[in-house]
Amino acid sequence: MKNMKGRSVTMRKNHRLRASVFAILLIFFLLPAAAQATDVTVVCPGQSINAALSVIGTGPGTITVTGICTENVSINDARSITIVAPSPGGASVAGGATIVGPLDSDAFDIFRSQGIFLRNLEIRGTFSTTGNGGGSGVSIFDASEAHIIGCNIHDNQIVGVEAFTNSVVNLRDTIIQSNTPNDGLDLFDNSTADVGTTTIQNNGDPVAGTVGVFVSRNSVVVFGGQTNLVQNNANIGIQARNLSNVVLAGGGTTIQGHLTNGILIEEGSHLQVNSTGTLIQGNGAACPLDPTCGGILVAADSTADLSGVGTITGNQGSGISVQQSANVRLSGATVSNNTGDGVHIQWLSIGNFLSGNTITGNGGASVFCSGRSLALGDLSAFSNVKCEETEQSNGHGHGEEDKARHR
Repeated sequence: MKNMKGRSVTMRKNHRLRASVFAILLIFFLLPAAAQATDVTVVCPGQSINAALSVIGTGPGTITVTGICTENVSINDARSITIVAPSPGGASVAGGATIVGPLDSDAFDIFRSQGIFLRNLEIRGTFSTTGNGGGSGVSIFDASEAHIIGCNIHDNQIVGVEAFTNSVVNLRDTIIQSNTPNDGLDLFDNSTADVGTTTIQNNGDPVAGTVGVFVSRNSVVVFGGQTNLVQNNANIGIQARNLSNVVLAGGGTTIQGHLTNGILIEEGSHLQVNSTGTLIQGNGAACPLDPTCGGILVAADSTADLSGVGTITGNQGSGISVQQSANVRLSGATVSNNTGDGVHIQWLSIGNFLSGNTITGNGGASVFCSGRSLALGDLSAFSNVKCEETEQSNGHGHGEEDKARHR
């Protein structure tokens, strides 16, 4: 009986051990194939990135590309896929890759996907002669997330990069240039772009009224990293509207060479500047006598907080223009040598001047306020202030209440 009992206990232990091993093996073999990364090499022409994607499925995986690939690369419902060239610079460089969007098609379309990396690629379009408008470089849809690193995105007629509907795009060490007649970077419908060490230049067309960066419908663009350059993009460098946000942070962003405004913030949007390295210069050449042209225009119930903004200089028109019930707050800003007013405030707007501002050498007033607009703070450091309505920080201003007391 004792031996039988010992044998029964041993058998139960063996059964349990076998069941545990079987369960572990079952879990291992039932793991989805997508959890096992697949690496594919594509040599163009002759091979296809889309064919490689069909091998990888929904990911994860890496596609290493060389040569010139002319195709509309479509990424759908994927996770953790990288498309990379061994060398940056395009197919003209050994180990480089160029992705060309076919006639009237995008080079990349990304739908409902996360963790998509495009690295070291040249991405360009095919000029359309059909009247259908051409294509985009990279289009990101439906809550997707894409990282674009070390790429050169150029000569796409619709837009260089665009993101829609809760999508996120991260740009690093990338150039977006010569995408005409439309914009360099577009964001719509709660989408976000995080931009670092990136150049956005020579995009748009003056006749079409297009811009370098367009942010709309509750979207956000953040310029961080070491340095960024936004230059010579037709009419406007950065435009935000419909409750959107622009943030200039990091090591500094230079915005220069635009025909009407370096930055336009309108329709309930907000500009936040936290970098002393920010430089806004040489904008407004198309309308030097218009006070709303120049460095920064904040309009239509919008706000701007320029804390340690760096320098706004050499613009044709105003350094900063505030109008249509908009508010601007300045601290540590240098506004100098603009052909118009340093800060121009009109149409029920407010300028709040905190400490550390330098406003000098401008062609018009240092601070100008039209009737029913107001300048707040200590304006004593500025010469040539032309404001009917001011409220000094020491409480001894010359606003309507003071005038009433002296009637």
